[in-house]
Amino acid sequence: MDSRTGWWAVGITFVALGVAFGFSYNFGSVVAPMRESIGISASQAGWIFSVFPFTFLVLSGVTGRLADRWGPRHMLAAGGLVFAGGLALTAAAGDAATAVAGYLAVGVGVSCVYVPTVANVGALFVRHRVQAIGIAVTGIGAGTILGPIVTAALVDAIGWRRTETWLGVAGAVVLLACAAVMPVAPRGRRLTATWTLRGLVREPMFRLLYGSGFATGLVLYVPFVFVAPMAEQAGATPVQAAALISVIGFASTAARVLFGLVAGRVGVVAAYKATIITISAAFLIWVPSRSYWVLLVFALVFGTGYGGNIALMPAMLGHYYGAESLGTVTGIVFTSASVGSLLGPPLAGLLLGVSGGYLLPAVVTAAVAALGAVGQVFLPPTTRTLPR
Repeated sequence: MDSRTGWWAVGITFVALGVAFGFSYNFGSVVAPMRESIGISASQAGWIFSVFPFTFLVLSGVTGRLADRWGPRHMLAAGGLVFAGGLALTAAAGDAATAVAGYLAVGVGVSCVYVPTVANVGALFVRHRVQAIGIAVTGIGAGTILGPIVTAALVDAIGWRRTETWLGVAGAVVLLACAAVMPVAPRGRRLTATWTLRGLVREPMFRLLYGSGFATGLVLYVPFVFVAPMAEQAGATPVQAAALISVIGFASTAARVLFGLVAGRVGVVAAYKATIITISAAFLIWVPSRSYWVLLVFALVFGTGYGGNIALMPAMLGHYYGAESLGTVTGIVFTSASVGSLLGPPLAGLLLGVSGGYLLPAVVTAAVAALGAVGQVFLPPTTRTLPR
């Protein structure tokens, strides 16, 4: 463990996650021309994007379990093909239902990439597990930096439909290549899972994590849909507005490394709690936002909390529940945010339509974020005993 092979897996996971999330979190760069072309409301556009995190999160329990048993290669390959098919279907959409089906397929593809690759990295490391996972998931931030800007430029040059098609092709090629060369943790280690769904459900702390995850899921993906249109309403150009998503990605990338270093000094649980508090603070900044520059500050703070949270969650769960069941436990925890991620963006769009402005959605989002933080800031520092 902690070998050169493990670090090679970290690099490949970085690339795979960068492509999968960079070409998914770019929705803010295609939503305006998509709405104009198909003729859909803000709430309908919210549904199109929200099925992506819902599907990817709700299937994480399944793909995590499969990762613990079989490793990441087959799922990476399948994920690349389904991902490309989803973007191609979206590109051909003539109505909201077809676009929703396309992003549902995108979510299936990403679910085959995230938990399997991250769990594989966790199983390949012992001493440097927090740092290795942190570096690997930095790929999400890197993809979020480049994806929206590249997408916005392509949309301007060739239109949103051709952009979605070509991004799908590129994503499939890269993910298939990653599947071919990914080092895999020894299967014998992966088959000794100790935690099951039944054991986790009976565990009080896990139930607390699950409930808090649902509340956080309601708000976590709202900015990816609405912060760019909000900036355009404030007078920003489309590229400047799309750059806010890239700022979230930039901040999250730096935060994954920063919080990894912090975790090495204060412990993974304390560092994880700091990420939750940072996310809540970001939404408080969003409430009074009236200009592009306030939105820029929001994007920086939100990206910092979001990136650190994504980086530390698998390591935090490994601290409590062990590495042997890391794919299973991480996947099940991710399902907690699935329903919230499905409902959050369209509900925010509904509030936007009812109120005619972004103040009401921002206030409600901040309140729900604070509720989700309450359960997680009181996590105990001790590890969990195995179920009998």
